Amino acid sequence: MKNNNKKNKIILTLFFVAIIVIAGILIFKSRTEKRVSPSAVSKTKAIKIKLTGYQKFKRFWHKMYARLGKEKVIYSLKPLYNDKINKIETYDLTLTSYDGLQLKGYFAIPYGVEGKKYPGVLLLHGYGSYGTPGWAHFFARRGYAALSIDLRGHGRSAAVYHPGFPGLMTNGILSVKTFSMVKIVMDSLASLRFLEHYKKINPKYIFVTGGSMGGGLSLIDAAIDPRVTAAAGDVPFLSDIPVQMPLAKMGPYMEVKAFLKKHPKDKSKVMRSLYYVDTKHFASWIKVPIMVGIGLKDEDCPPKGTLVVYKLIKSKKKLFIAKNSGHVVLPGWNMEVFKFFAPYLPKSAAASAKKPLNIKNKGSGRKFL
Repeated sequence: MKNNNKKNKIILTLFFVAIIVIAGILIFKSRTEKRVSPSAVSKTKAIKIKLTGYQKFKRFWHKMYARLGKEKVIYSLKPLYNDKINKIETYDLTLTSYDGLQLKGYFAIPYGVEGKKYPGVLLLHGYGSYGTPGWAHFFARRGYAALSIDLRGHGRSAAVYHPGFPGLMTNGILSVKTFSMVKIVMDSLASLRFLEHYKKINPKYIFVTGGSMGGGLSLIDAAIDPRVTAAAGDVPFLSDIPVQMPLAKMGPYMEVKAFLKKHPKDKSKVMRSLYYVDTKHFASWIKVPIMVGIGLKDEDCPPKGTLVVYKLIKSKKKLFIAKNSGHVVLPGWNMEVFKFFAPYLPKSAAASAKKPLNIKNKGSGRKFL
């Protein structure tokens, strides 16, 4: 009996020891997993998760705009002429863009009231066109400090960057980082920063408008730059490109079509680059009042694509339609822009904006925008 009792005690002891050892192993394992698991799992997830096209697009533009914000606004102004009757000074502007390229432009600003700050407006020309001092002066007469910029490859800015026409639209198109139109977007944002930092401009009142390429850029600028008060885009280019481009019968889209015909294997790269400058993907970012003009007979930037983008904009908006117009400065467009911007101006500037002007519109002919 004693031997049996001894054996039973030994068995029980071994059983309890085994339980303790197993429990110890399990506790050690669980603690080790808790220490290793989170980082290991997060790394695994980071490897497995792939950003969508839109997420990459969003990250890209946030980085580009942040980069621009870290750079100094470098410019020089050279007096061109003084309109003593309307009290407007017009300057020749040289502005350094985000990548060091020097852009040319015309800057016109009212004067006569000591210490007064004016609302600023950026005027963006169309593809193949250029800025003019008359355009800047035209807005300055309505109380704005106006910048009519020559975007890279255009006008006087072509002296330092000149792929030519055709050529500019597809220059660097196989990569987003080298694509000409991405650089042109950055030029427009750099031009806005000049207006926002110039000492005689009130940064609370910054507007942007343009036609064709300038119309598309106006929408993009309003989406990216939080200081834009309101924007107006006439017959905007780059609006739902997969819809606009196949329907286009003339204009810069024809350059892309010719390029794809010659390099069909590069279609995915080309469409990826175009994705990054399509106003459709910026539409949801727009929080400010927007006016969009379309000509129902537009064969450069067919209205079908523009209407898709317009519907996606959720901020206060207005659609200006010219039934019998093509790709031109739409009849009555300039007056509509002044009316549209007026409610968002400071009271003193709003009064100036109501002054009548002789505005001639030739809506039937084709013009550079």
